[in-house]
Formats: sequence, C-alpha cells, structure tokens
Amino acid sequence: MKKIIRINICFFLVFLTLMITGCETQYLSGDRNSKWKKDLQYLQEALPNKHANLFFKIDEEQFNKDIDDLKNSVENLNDDEIIDGIYKIVASVGDGHTKVQRDLKKRYPVQFFYFKEGIYVINTEDQYKESLYSKLIKINGQDIRAIKDKLVPLIAQENDETIKKVLPNYLSRPEILHGVKIIDNIDSEVTFTFENKEGKIFNLNMKPLDSAESMKPIVDIEYDESYPLYMQNPNYNYWYKYLENDKTLYLKYNECVESNKSGKIDDFNNEVLNFIDNNKVEKFIIDMRDNEGGQENRLNAIIEGIKNRDINNKKRFFVIVGRGTFSAAIVDIVNWKEETNAAFVGEATSGKPNHYGSVKNFILPNSKLTVQYSTVYARTGDDESNSFIPDKTIEISIDDYVNKKDPVLDYILNL
Repeated sequence: MKKIIRINICFFLVFLTLMITGCETQYLSGDRNSKWKKDLQYLQEALPNKHANLFFKIDEEQFNKDIDDLKNSVENLNDDEIIDGIYKIVASVGDGHTKVQRDLKKRYPVQFFYFKEGIYVINTEDQYKESLYSKLIKINGQDIRAIKDKLVPLIAQENDETIKKVLPNYLSRPEILHGVKIIDNIDSEVTFTFENKEGKIFNLNMKPLDSAESMKPIVDIEYDESYPLYMQNPNYNYWYKYLENDKTLYLKYNECVESNKSGKIDDFNNEVLNFIDNNKVEKFIIDMRDNEGGQENRLNAIIEGIKNRDINNKKRFFVIVGRGTFSAAIVDIVNWKEETNAAFVGEATSGKPNHYGSVKNFILPNSKLTVQYSTVYARTGDDESNSFIPDKTIEISIDDYVNKKDPVLDYILNL
C-alpha cells in the first residue's frame, strides 16, 4: 500500500512539474521582439494573480494599457528602454515592496547621497577626487531636475523618502540612464557637471566600471571611531555602546535578523536590559535609521523590559528613524509608539505604517528579470499616512557629513 502511495505521489510531482514547465514554455522561444512581448504577457497575467491586491491604487485598465503600449513599442526600443518601461509599470502599482530587479553590470565610479541641499558625491576614485563632496548639477548636459523627473517614475515608492534613498543609486547606473535617454551608450564616457563648496561649476568625464569592478566598493572605507556612531559597525545587525560622558546607552539596530556575528538575539536583549539595570543610564537610544526590515519583534524583550522601567519617558527613551527605515522595521516603530513613551527623532521613513509586504518573487521567462511582489497587507494601526513622521525632524546636511557630525544624536544628547 505504501509503495502504491509513493508511486502516486511521484506521478503527481512529475505531472505538476510538467504542468508548470509547460505553462512557462509557452512564453519561451522566438526572436528578440517576440521574447520581450512574451515576457510582458507573462507579467500582465502573473502579477495580478500573485499580488495580494494589485489594483489598490492603479486602475486595472490603465495597467493593461501600459503593458499593451509597451508591447507595441518593443520593435522601436532598445533593451534598456524596455526594462525601464517595465520598471515604470510595476512601480505604478504604488507598493514599495513590489518592484523589478535586474542584474546591473556597470556603474560609474562615484557614489551619491541625497542631502537636504541636494545630491552630492560622498565616495569616488582618486582620479575623480575633485568631485568629492560636490553637488551634482548635470549629466551629459541634462539638468538634474529633468533627470529626476525621468527617473522617479521608475522607483517603486510610497513617498518622497524612497526617492531620496533610491535615486542616488540610479544616477550611477549606465543601464538605467540609457533606458531613459540620458546617455547614448553604456560603455562610453559620460560628462558629469558638479558645483563645489566655493560655487565653482566644473565637468568631469567618467568611464563606467566593468562588471567585476562594479560589484566592489568604489573605495573601501573603514568606518572607525572618527565617524559618527550610526556609520560604525555596518556589518553588525545589532550592537550597543555606552557613552559614559553622556550616561547614554546607544543601540544600533541595522537589520531585524538574527546573525552569528552579532550573537543570539535573546542573549543580546538580556545583555542590554542587564546593562541598563546595573549602570547609570540616563538616556537610552535605539537607532533604526538604516534598518530595512526582516522580522518584526526581535527586540520585543527589550521593549517589554523598558515599559516597566523609569527610563520609559520622552526625555530618556529615544528612537531614531530615517529614510532607511522600512518594512518590518516600520512595524516595530509603530508598535513602540503605541506601547511605550519613546520620543522619535530623525527623518520620515521610506515605508508606510500600513503597507503591503511579505514578499515573494517570480522570474520573467526570457529576460530573467526578477519581479518582487507583496503577498499580504500589514495593518499596524489607524495611521494611513504615507510615512512614519518622527516627533522631531532633523535632516543631515552635506556639512554634517563632511565634518563627521550626527545632528540627530547631538540633538538627543543636548536635551
């Protein structure tokens, strides 16, 4: 009897595999244009079926029209233009977790960051060091404002903070820029126009790094103790430091995931609470500004412990948030706002308090583009705003960055 059951299971698995393979096979083969059209057809059918609620914002008719229009334009577009078109269609869903991911092969040797004064270079190679800490004005003669208008529709976002987070990366990616006609060739030099702190406008021609080099840091910076605390130990998911002169315990929470390098999360939670109980801690800070998620409630033991201690008030317990705070980290801070008396400081978050999440993905059969999509709606409370807004908003300036200052932490310590 068991043998018969095993045979039946084997037949079922073989049938299921053939059925799935057969479903995907119908989208394979053909010339270049046919393959792109089949990928678009696959996207058109798969995403509405897989997403928890694809048409919560975009109209279904508009979604289908956009895909059909792109299908009809395939013959007249290069591959990067088609991919950027797919980025735009998926981003129009309005869900920060639902996006297209591609294997970007090239990168210009420059790293940008969006400060309150604009977009600046924060890292580059020695041959382009003149651009370091300078403001980006143009690329290939196109004004940065016009470039932003072209790139923003490609970003899966729910608010402006996501744009500030993602746009700087797109600006250094030749394939992305090629797809919106900012550059003509992904292998050629590109002219970047900058403005330095003295107001001097100058051009630099940069060649993109090749595939192997583009995967490495432009310049591998060692974030030692001369840098602000929030920049230190980026490879640790959670760590803490006691600021003795300020009688402050600072906890940096980079990712809601347990890691061997950071130690068992239960041990970490107990260690933090024991430290608070056995040392003079006048202020306790949890810094979440770079936490893009994982699994919520990993610090629950600390939060439960804080609730019953004198430190649970707005003058002593602080949570730092920012554009990097997203997904499960949003769930955590919303819960902490409800359950504790913490004061929240920093920037608005890139994630919404109530949002779609718990992502899965599928791959377009021919191009092998990965499409990430949400499977559930995470309702954390009654806050329907597009971002979690802190009690005190503080943005970092280019001068803060250059001088290795953290105005957010300084504000808290000086209260």
